[in-house]
Amino acid sequence: MEPHKVLIVEDEKEIRESLVDMLEIHDYEVVTAANGSLALDYLSRDTVNLIVSDVMMPEMDGFELLEAIRSNEKTELIPVIMLTAKVELDAKLKGLELGANDYITKPFEFQELHLKINNLINERKKLVHRATSIRAGALYVSQEEVFLRKLNLLIHEQLDNTTLNPENIAEHLNMSSSTFSRKLQKIAGKSPAAYLKEYRLKQAREMIRLNYGNVSEIAFKTGFASPSYFSTVYTEFFGTNPSNDFPDTSN
Repeated sequence: MEPHKVLIVEDEKEIRESLVDMLEIHDYEVVTAANGSLALDYLSRDTVNLIVSDVMMPEMDGFELLEAIRSNEKTELIPVIMLTAKVELDAKLKGLELGANDYITKPFEFQELHLKINNLINERKKLVHRATSIRAGALYVSQEEVFLRKLNLLIHEQLDNTTLNPENIAEHLNMSSSTFSRKLQKIAGKSPAAYLKEYRLKQAREMIRLNYGNVSEIAFKTGFASPSYFSTVYTEFFGTNPSNDFPDTSN
C-alpha cells in the first residue's frame, strides 16, 4: 500500500522540518510549502491525502488558502488541519466555517496531531465515497459536520471547565437553548447534556491511551469535578475502569 501523502504549509523552517521528520518516521510521504501560494501551485500539479497548514503566513495566509482549496472541485474534499498559535475563538470558528476540519494549537503534542491525521484520512475516504454516491446531498451533510465541528471546538476550548453547560454552549453558538437542543437531537440523536458528557469521556479515553496523566489528573483535565464520579461514569460508558485503559508499559 502506498504511503499517505501529507502537505505541510508552514513559513517557519524549523517547524516545517520538525513536522517532516516526525511524519516520515511514521511512514507518511511528506511535501512542503512555505506559504499558501506555493501550496496552491503544488496542488495544481499533484494531490495529497491531507494538508496541515499554518494560519499566519506571508503572501497568502491559511484562511485564504483554505477558501481556495474548498472552492476547487479537485481539492475540496482534502482534509485540512490548521496549525496555529493560540488565537481568538472567533478566528477558529471562522476557520471551521470556511471548511477547516480541525485545529492544532502550538506548542502541540505530536501524538495528538498523529491521531487527528489518522482519523481525518479515514473520514476522507468515507466522505469521498459518500459525495461520489450522493453528490446532491453533500452540501447538507457538510453543514451538519460544520455545526458539530464548531460544537466540538467550543467544548474542547473549555474542556477543563467544570461549569461549562449546554446553556453556555448555546450562547456561544448564538442560539437559544431550545433551538440548540432540537438541532443537536436531530443531527446527533443526543441531548446537549449527554453529548457534552460523551465528548468529555471520549477525550478522557484518548488522554488515558496516550498516558497524559493519572486518573485524577485526566478527570480534572476533562472537566469532571470528582475523580470518583469520573471513574463511575467512565466505567458505565465504556464498560471498563479507566485504570484498565492505560497503555501497558511493562515491556
